[in-house]
This record gives sequence, C-alpha cells and structure tokens, in this order.
Amino acid sequence: MEPQPCIRALKYAEGLKHVFQSKIHIVFGHLYHTLNHLYGHGDEIFDELEKIGTDSLESEIKRLVEKHRPQIIHSHNAPDLLTVAAIEAVGGTTPIIHDCHEALTLRKTKYYVAEDDSKILVEYPRQEKMANEGSDGRIYVSEGMKKYIQRRYDVNPERDMVFLSYVSESIVPCRLKEKWSVKDDQTHIVYIGTVTNRIKDSHYDLREIFRGIADLGLHIHIYVSLISLADKAYQELADKNSFIHYHEHLDQKSLLQEITQYDYGWAGFNVNKKNERHMNVALPNKIMEYVACGLPVLAFPHKTIKEFVNEHKVGLIFNDLDKMVDQIEDRELVKRIRKNVLESQYKFTIEQNIGKVIDFYKDLCAPTN
Repeated sequence: MEPQPCIRALKYAEGLKHVFQSKIHIVFGHLYHTLNHLYGHGDEIFDELEKIGTDSLESEIKRLVEKHRPQIIHSHNAPDLLTVAAIEAVGGTTPIIHDCHEALTLRKTKYYVAEDDSKILVEYPRQEKMANEGSDGRIYVSEGMKKYIQRRYDVNPERDMVFLSYVSESIVPCRLKEKWSVKDDQTHIVYIGTVTNRIKDSHYDLREIFRGIADLGLHIHIYVSLISLADKAYQELADKNSFIHYHEHLDQKSLLQEITQYDYGWAGFNVNKKNERHMNVALPNKIMEYVACGLPVLAFPHKTIKEFVNEHKVGLIFNDLDKMVDQIEDRELVKRIRKNVLESQYKFTIEQNIGKVIDFYKDLCAPTN
C-alpha cells in the first residue's frame, strides 16, 4: 500500500516476480493515481490494483484484507497514514511492515505543495510514532533513516532492515552512448528527478546550484522524473544560459539509456537550516541510477550520501563547486572512480538484493513460540 504509487514499490514487485514468478500474488492499494498515470508504466507488474477510499481508511483496509487474505501487508510512506490505518484495522492478525521512505518529523518545509500543508504538518509526528512503533517490522531507505527512527521511537531493532532504492536490471543500459565530451571536449553533468521553485527553502530548489555549475563553464542537463513536476522556471534558466539544458520527460528505461552520454550524475541538494536534518539521512533513487548508467556521482557532503559514495568509491564529494572542479581535473582520481562505477553497474540492482526482503518477510511470518 502507498498513498501515491512510486518507483520503489514497483521495484519491489519486479524483484519478487523475478524470484517467484506466478507463485506470488501482489495486490497494490493506493489512494490517488496509479503508476501508469504518473510514470506511464508499472501497473502491469501487479496482479491487482485497488483504489482505497478516503472516507474511512480503517474500514477500507479491513475490506481489502477480507477480500484478498494477504499473508503480509507492506505499507509505504510518506505520509504514514495508511500504516496507521492498517494497524488500527488488522494489527496483530496480519504482519504489517512499515516502509519508511521519509521521516516527516525531520521536515520544517512543506511536504505537499498544497497551501494548507502547514495544518497537516501537525499530524505527522503522531502518525510517524504510531506507524513505526505499531508495525511488526520496518524497512528503511538508508542507514541514516534507520538510526534516526531507532533513536526517536521505541522499536525493536531486530525487526528492522535497510533496503536501498535499488535499480531494476531491466532498465540498466546494456550499452553506453558516446559521450558528449568526446564530441565537444567539454564536461557534461546530468540531473534527474524533482526540481522546484515553488516551495520555499526546498532541497529541490536547485536554481542557484545550476547557475553556479554553468558559471564554471560546465554543462548541466535537467530531466524531471514526472511530467507533472515540469517547472517553467528551469526552462527559463535554460533559455537564458547555453550551459543549462532542460530536456523533455522520458520514460525511465529511455531516460537511463539517454543519460549515459553525460560524464557525471548530479546529486547535490539545496541545504539550509530548515531541511538539513532531512538531507542528512536521504539516499535518493538517482544515486543508484547514476551508477547503473556508468556515471560517477557528484554531491555535497550530505551525510548519508557522502557515506555511501565514499564507501563504494562511486563519486566525488566536495564542499563547494570550485573544489568539485579541482577533483574533476584530477585525471587519475576520475579514472579510478569511473572504473569502480563501471564495475558496480549491476551491484545495486533489485534482483541482486531482493533476497534480503524475502528473508525479512519469512521472519515476520514465522510462528512465534
């Protein structure tokens, strides 16, 4: 279950189908749009999709459980309301996993773009506590997220695991395009994901960072992950600066093939006092996607991103853009990083790692003495 279906949930389903094929039946419950509506694909991986009515979440989840008799409920945030409703509806009878994409208590900025989100913010701490403490097990997107939740709430660490936002093998490019830098002898950096100019202090407000990259004579190419997230402000940036390029939306498979023609993947965010704690535990999908495409990661020293990049030697971390340029110009350093990245293309795939989730499911479903 998830309020709004996302690629992470889709990748779980792909991994489980890869192992069990027709021997597993996966039902996806959602409040709003489907994966097809948001991404143009994904619904076909699930055996059934169920739209959850918003009038009474608890009653709706009881209905779905009675209809489908699931062995396990895997509920994603954010926000945490579906996990809370599941706990209230069937807690103690069906194992419930809370998949923590975000800890909203880390946020001081809006989560939704809605004007009334400031009113909704007061619900997040209560729901987050109930979802984490009341679920039978928890899965986190990063070590930083796990440590934060374990410090803040009364949870059993033996029922916790970290599962990164791995890439599906089906979209890992089988061949790499010729680099633009070979053609024009200039450096080309790509950013994929969310951008905004509408949410004050958002870590996704990357306009100044992109201007800074362009001012250094480096190209920055921008691809938004969802058509609905297209932002005219970034198109206007590109119109005014020949080093900033705002591209059309592509489906994920086409996108990952497309970005192999660039030199690096950008993962640095706009960090300020309001979002610093949130950014320190984040490990976005794009990190694994860049590596799958053979692109070294470029990022500021956001704690969890820095730890991952340094541990696996798949990118360059720097405090400011001038330091980034110094590292890019170190040819031997870049050569070693590129070699590590190419050797890691299939290391962070869902198929290579889904066994951890299957074992976690088995442990939660095992009868207790």
